[in-house]
Amino acid sequence: MAKDPFSRRRTLPQLRLRDVLPRDIFRRSLLMIALPIFILFGIATWFFFDRHWDTVQRRLTDSVAADIAFAVRRNESGNMDQALMSEWERATQVRCTLSATRREFDEAFPWVEPSFRALEMSLEGHLPGIGRQGVGQFDEDAHVILLSTAGPIACRVPIDRITTSTPYIFFVWIFGTALLVLGLATYFLWKQVEPIRQLAISMEAFGKGEDLGPIRERGPDEIRRAARAFERMKARIKRQVQRRTDMLAAISHDLRTPLSRMRIEVEMLDSSHDQDGLRQDISEMEAMIQGYLEFARDQVAEPSVEIDLVDLLESLAETFRYEEVDVVTDTRPLNIRGRMDGLRRAFSNVIANGLRYGDHCQISISTTSAMITIAVDDNGPGIPEDRRADVFRPFIRLDASRNKATGGAGLGLTIARDVALSHGGTLDIADAPDGGARLVFSFPR
Repeated sequence: MAKDPFSRRRTLPQLRLRDVLPRDIFRRSLLMIALPIFILFGIATWFFFDRHWDTVQRRLTDSVAADIAFAVRRNESGNMDQALMSEWERATQVRCTLSATRREFDEAFPWVEPSFRALEMSLEGHLPGIGRQGVGQFDEDAHVILLSTAGPIACRVPIDRITTSTPYIFFVWIFGTALLVLGLATYFLWKQVEPIRQLAISMEAFGKGEDLGPIRERGPDEIRRAARAFERMKARIKRQVQRRTDMLAAISHDLRTPLSRMRIEVEMLDSSHDQDGLRQDISEMEAMIQGYLEFARDQVAEPSVEIDLVDLLESLAETFRYEEVDVVTDTRPLNIRGRMDGLRRAFSNVIANGLRYGDHCQISISTTSAMITIAVDDNGPGIPEDRRADVFRPFIRLDASRNKATGGAGLGLTIARDVALSHGGTLDIADAPDGGARLVFSFPR
């Protein structure tokens, strides 16, 4: 089967424009402004140098080359009127003398080198057939050493006669103007983009459960409308969450009163086989109500503070007995911004869940430039892969590996995952090296 000659071309990676452009709106907009500015000034500068500088430079060097040619011809002919030559030198500022000394030139100024090359080209046109030792700079003058029939002739002329500062002044002015225009554009563009950035920061913080307060409306009308819409949406979400939290807390609180009466009545009954069953049912209902209250308490807004995760996990590990929890990390300190009580409850629920079905937990902390990973490993029976999504559902307990005698209402991991999500992170389940379950917290840095 013949190979498709274009198959290799199709496998080559394609460079897309969005892979080259900056990702944020400020730098993209700035690039859209800066690129035409520099292209425009670049074209204008090129035309100026190509036309104006070349014309002026050629006329200057042609004038100097003509004066030097006149002096050389007069020296070769021997028809030298000293008085006339003195007046001529004062008028043209070109001084030529017979000299057999080979002169070492000084290092020329960078902006004079093109003028020296232009002067050499003009001398070739005005003095064909006459050799040269070179054209260079000595002190503040341009020196030319020519090999005429009368002998070596050294001519010098002020550098100002062969060069002009107009192109460089033009370059400074045009480059300075470009920078000024770009600076003004950057300032006004930043004033337009800053409200969008603040809106994005407020939205991201609110998504993590942190309220930075009302957004100050500024910028164009579209951004002001977006800020007002976000504030209205935030108010509705807060009212909805508050109503749900209040309702859940009220229901849980109201159920405690009849449960307390039922417990008292059960204790007053005569000993019977049904009494133990009723007592167990009441204990389970109380555990579920406690879970409701913990879940409702987790929904209450808590201010965000700087937290050292290593100190938090080590202090949490010390609350368990017999060194059942180990913390392994090479990073210290490890600070993130979050809610202390929420993170403590999330880590405590995961550790308690691991110790309930095992006898040891190990907490491993690793970091990258963008992520903080906290893995909690237990040596229990583990969680089947097809049931891992169910453990995060409220009030779900896996009876295959968990029994009701261990207690719990099935809200521990639900609360832990909600806390991780509210901090912009995730909580996932994997297999631990010892065969148990590994619960992995991931938080952005």
